Amino acid sequence: MANEQELEEIKQTLQKLEGQVAQLRADSKRQRSGWSRFAIGFLIVFFVMFISIGVVQFVSNFK
Repeated sequence: MANEQELEEIKQTLQKLEGQVAQLRADSKRQRSGWSRFAIGFLIVFFVMFISIGVVQFVSNFK
């Protein structure tokens, strides 16, 4: 009896894991498009350049 219960629990756990794997596969297929990745990368680089220029000018004012 206990063995049958354990088998049933294992089957339920396996079904849950299979569902989670299917969900992860579906989520991985919904990646960003090329343009959105380009736009995000461009904004990040632009922001970092803006900050670095500000830091350089701030440091150069002390000389």
